Amino acid sequence: MCKFKVGDEVYFSPYRTDAYIVKHGKIAKFEQSLDPERKYAVMYCDDGRSVKEYHIFPEDLYCTEQEVKEVLKQRFRFEVDEVKKNIHTLEDLLNFLYNHDISVDAAGEGDDYCVWEERIAVRELVKEICGIELGK
Repeated sequence: MCKFKVGDEVYFSPYRTDAYIVKHGKIAKFEQSLDPERKYAVMYCDDGRSVKEYHIFPEDLYCTEQEVKEVLKQRFRFEVDEVKKNIHTLEDLLNFLYNHDISVDAAGEGDDYCVWEERIAVRELVKEICGIELGK
């Protein structure tokens, strides 16, 4: 990871989002966080419709988009494995499916929302437990 300074163009994934999104922008300044020993970088990102301000700790900033994508892949894999860790039998899998809606557009509002980590975990578990390939 690089040491960043004001004016550097950086890549990051915004905090407090369930989506695996990569943003980029230039560091405008560094500000003190609530922790007196830490500062965060302030970036302004123009998405074509508006300019948004992001506050990101330097350890979560990257020099390239590819670096962020690799971290996001690792985070996604961790979340899938967390879902899978307590499902070992067909009974466990059926109980999980009974209590979780893994269908795309579960909200019924046409926004294609679903918990993808759960959906991928179920697809992998069905293959491992039942030998059935569900597709993509």
